[in-house]
Amino acid sequence: MGSFYNPVKVLINRIDEIERVLINLGSQVKNIVLLTRGEDFLDSLSAHTLMKCLENFNVKHLQVGISNPDIEDLFHYYSQIKNVDFHCIIGVGGGTILDLSKSLSALKHIEIDSTNQLRLLIKQKSYVENQNIVPWIGIPTTSGTGSELTCWATIWDRAKGVKLSIESENLYAHTAIIDSTLTTSLPKKLTASTALDALCHATEAYWSKNSNELSKVYALEAIKRIVGNLEKVLDCPYDLTLRNEMALGSLYAGLAFSNTRTTACHSISYPLTLYLGIDHGVATSLTLAKIMELNLETIIDKNQLFEAFGVANIEEVKQFIIHIYEQAGFPSNLKDYNANLEIIESIVENAFTKGRMDNNPIALTKKDVLSVLMSIF
Repeated sequence: MGSFYNPVKVLINRIDEIERVLINLGSQVKNIVLLTRGEDFLDSLSAHTLMKCLENFNVKHLQVGISNPDIEDLFHYYSQIKNVDFHCIIGVGGGTILDLSKSLSALKHIEIDSTNQLRLLIKQKSYVENQNIVPWIGIPTTSGTGSELTCWATIWDRAKGVKLSIESENLYAHTAIIDSTLTTSLPKKLTASTALDALCHATEAYWSKNSNELSKVYALEAIKRIVGNLEKVLDCPYDLTLRNEMALGSLYAGLAFSNTRTTACHSISYPLTLYLGIDHGVATSLTLAKIMELNLETIIDKNQLFEAFGVANIEEVKQFIIHIYEQAGFPSNLKDYNANLEIIESIVENAFTKGRMDNNPIALTKKDVLSVLMSIF
């Protein structure tokens, strides 16, 4: 049966709810660090509304123009605010900004002099004992990452060729505000890749070793909403009804995998992104049908999973994903991402992320992973 826990307060409302959230945090909250994406957001009506809500606070504003944050990026933003006595962090953006927000919350007032020291601190998880962690508020502008609902953040270490994770139950967001109007300006490729990421979150949550009755309910609901609306929203990006359905799909997926974590698809995706630069959501979904095939006999109530996808078999799951790739302009074979056999071997060697691969319902070997990758080569 299992148990379910997620302490994040979720508001499905407009971005101007931030003012009420801050007031409820207490009168001691005066200094705020605000992370947003680049100029396209700052020119929007939502940004104007947000800034008006923050007029009575001292705001240190960081504009983030990167994706897939590296440890060098985290140290850069840490250095900009290390001398600021901030009481709250607000992150408005996609997974990069949300992951940076919770990471910077974890690092408040910790003395870090170099990237190497930061790398060691993350590996040793020294931040878990930090008594200065401050609340953070997540306002996603994509429908996919679920970072506003989890207590972990992905930080890449490209110099060392690895993915790092900052995680602690103290790093759940205080509040997540889901405002689907913030997603209407997303380009087609980003809409597709983030939605595919959420689809993998939900599917992997359904078959995870840590799945439970509630996470399965959220997972199935997420899959239905994402599969039922993704093709439509790619054709009609400004349709708020469709965008709201996608936002809810992402929300339910986030709630599902916040309790279960992900499995083999995500574990294999990390080196696919690291070595080939494949967008995260595409990297996770490239192996989804094949991993589903390998896991199939262990999946409880597999018919419910197929019903949520609206399919009769795994081949139809594969064809749905390929159709989305075609619609958004993503290749579906690793060769088209400049993969070769040597790179494939490196991906296999680095595909076994602790807490992800060992969360898969069946144990996969390097030979299994190689077979999976060669099936999409």
